[in-house]
Amino acid sequence: MSLAPDGSTGTPTTERVKGIFSRLAPRYDAFNLVSSFGLDRWWRRVAVHMARLTPDSEVLDLACGTGDLALALARIGHPKSVLATDFVEEMLEVAKRKASRYNGPTAMSFAHADAQALPFPDASFDVVTIAFGVRNLPDRAANFREVRRVLRPGGRYVILEFSRPPFAPFRAVYHAYLRWAIPAIGALVAGDRASFEYLNASIRSFPRQEDLARELEAAGFSRVSWRNLSGGIVAIHVAEA
Repeated sequence: MSLAPDGSTGTPTTERVKGIFSRLAPRYDAFNLVSSFGLDRWWRRVAVHMARLTPDSEVLDLACGTGDLALALARIGHPKSVLATDFVEEMLEVAKRKASRYNGPTAMSFAHADAQALPFPDASFDVVTIAFGVRNLPDRAANFREVRRVLRPGGRYVILEFSRPPFAPFRAVYHAYLRWAIPAIGALVAGDRASFEYLNASIRSFPRQEDLARELEAAGFSRVSWRNLSGGIVAIHVAEA
């Protein structure tokens, strides 16, 4: 079991993750906006640009949550299609309601799916994306295998995830914010301090940028690169199948 530096566990399990996000679904967007000071919108825009979409791209968005990245892909990247998936029905319902207001050229659809066991044929997508979801997967290696399987040759896996600021003084301030402010904001906005104590621990337990890159390479991806945003609070990894 992995522990955050404060001794709390950030280890995800299927039951734990599903329970947390089913409870948080109605207030998850409000928490993201407040806790990130609105930066989460910019992070998603950068991820869309790094996906290098074309009008013919068929995109699979994993762990879509309330649909913010899926909608950004459609509104900014204008691919042929975006299939947004999650294994938490309550999150999918919020995403579907938000997507009902989208009226652009991209075909949007939704499906219930576990990112570790995808119900799609081999070589089905040009790009696979995931935002703030890899950290909550009990078996990242299974996810990487599945993503490689459903990507077409040369396809890209784009991972937007919280990461580790490389500058130690800034990292110390950021980790203090995670430890003390995030649970407090969660209690205030979502009425759920305990879930955000887990999320804080999961961020601090997550592999460093270079370690995640090595995991992707070990899974068979090539040309793995990453870009730090906001001082390394988040990083966007891009890996080719």
